[in-house]
Amino acid sequence: MCIRDILTDNDRIHRLDAFYPRVKLNSKLVLKFMINRDFTQANRWTKACILFQIGTQRIEDFNLDLIAQLFNPDNLICEIAAWALYQINPDEYFQHTPRLGAAKKRELDELILRGTRMTTFEKVLFYQRIPVFEDTNGITLSYLADISSEIRLPKGASLTLDTTRNNDFLVIVSGSVKYYERGEVKAIFREGQFVGEMLSQPSFLNTNLIVAQTDLVALRFNKDQFYEILADNVSLSDRILAYI
Repeated sequence: MCIRDILTDNDRIHRLDAFYPRVKLNSKLVLKFMINRDFTQANRWTKACILFQIGTQRIEDFNLDLIAQLFNPDNLICEIAAWALYQINPDEYFQHTPRLGAAKKRELDELILRGTRMTTFEKVLFYQRIPVFEDTNGITLSYLADISSEIRLPKGASLTLDTTRNNDFLVIVSGSVKYYERGEVKAIFREGQFVGEMLSQPSFLNTNLIVAQTDLVALRFNKDQFYEILADNVSLSDRILAYI
């Protein structure tokens, strides 16, 4: 009998260590390997979550990685990298963001320093909490976040939903609104509720509208672009159809 046949797997691995030493991994190395893998191996949502973890834990070893990701053309990655860098070392944030150009720096400052708008990452986290998007994977919701724009209405302000003027869906982020149809209150929508096309009956007058009961923050996305996302996700399509 060959002597190799009487060795256990652990013994074989131990003998091979002398020729092919294993890398001793810790949590930091795992994060570094994951963040630097090619996009074909790690999707954009996975990378964004890694960057968020780095920023949350304030791991200074990743400063150079974060600076490199500032120049990523993907807004999701760029924004969360800038946020993480600011959490770890604000001085480096102020040093390197001007290299992105005045317009991009101004956009990042609004998101990270002043918090006047939601980041793409925050939009995904919000969508994950909505029942209609339950169990939808993060990568799909990241594409929805890409096409979502934020709107804010002060208390008492209104927004027309007539089909001749409106080609968007709305999701309430905070606050509440009353939905009016031909001057009558038909429904009240609150945080996390989906204001869809089932409300907009054909009309050529401004008779279908929502009025903010409180200061309102909502996300708006184009219906046609949303349907393109649904075309690639059958289970989500079924839930949306059941919802509306």
